[in-house]
Amino acid sequence: MQTIKVLVAHHMGRDEDLARIAEVGPEVEVAYGPYIDEETKGFVRSYRAGGIMQPPLPEGEFQRHIGDAEVIFGLRLPENITEIAPALKWVQVYGAGVDYLAKTSLLQHGVTMTNSSGVNSPPIAEFCLGLMLMNAKNMVKRMAAQRERRWVRYANGELGGATLGIIGPGRIGGEVARRAKAFDMRILAARRSYTLGQTLNNIDEVYPTDRLREMLGQCDYVVVAVSLTQETRHMIGKAEFQAMKPGAFFINVARGPVVDETALLEAIKSGPLGGAGLDVFEQEPLPRESEFWGLENVILTPHNSGGIRDHAKRATELFCQNLRRYIDGEPLDNAIDPAKGY
Repeated sequence: MQTIKVLVAHHMGRDEDLARIAEVGPEVEVAYGPYIDEETKGFVRSYRAGGIMQPPLPEGEFQRHIGDAEVIFGLRLPENITEIAPALKWVQVYGAGVDYLAKTSLLQHGVTMTNSSGVNSPPIAEFCLGLMLMNAKNMVKRMAAQRERRWVRYANGELGGATLGIIGPGRIGGEVARRAKAFDMRILAARRSYTLGQTLNNIDEVYPTDRLREMLGQCDYVVVAVSLTQETRHMIGKAEFQAMKPGAFFINVARGPVVDETALLEAIKSGPLGGAGLDVFEQEPLPRESEFWGLENVILTPHNSGGIRDHAKRATELFCQNLRRYIDGEPLDNAIDPAKGY
């Protein structure tokens, strides 16, 4: 029986997850060797500060195991991964986005790539609805008044009857739409793979991306949930913000580089945006000197909208299902299209 060596290379590996992967089949040999670069160290510091991650990362294990790994379950990998991993045939990304691996040329070298899309879609959708409710009910102002012991009343807005625009109605966007529909919102969506007359569940009207500005002008809330590719980099810029409805609330749970942050900052400070909920930024961690920190109409979170406690368990379960398919020679779920990069 031929052994399949699986290297768990993300930084959230746990003993129970490794054991679950090993149970997929007797041919599976599993090792834990997280790839640790400066960005990974930053993630780990933030997780430990929040009490999410405690055990130290094992140093040197990635280099020890990478040479004969056939399968990698990871997040970030070195640019020369195809040179140092000659046996590599398949990489499953620990998260949904594969943009971290854009410089590795894995797809160009014929390595199969899949992601963990869908694992975090429900909690990220809940996060988006939470941000919308916080905006509608003036919760930031109310919490500030509480801290200052001020008895002050604010007029409440409503989500019912408001228009939500979703840029990228994929798994996350679809879950946002499903929940927003329960609040009686009117829901529009713009997508790259638009076809004439297309309909989507819980979406009232679908627009092609070349009519994005037309859609934006109608929206009280805008949620960005597209994958980061060369096509979507800075797809939301000055012209798009100028097209938005005065007072609109803008939410980005995609990737920071999808948005031109200079234009976003201007739109928040000078209009037309009434505020924003931002979970992602072009530079992460967000520098302490960034103006975004001090804006009263911005709710800022550290790329953590999908950071549920069960993420490692759910992502591992999805990987194990795909690993069984890989062993049996069946098509893998969540395959990345080399031409699209997502």
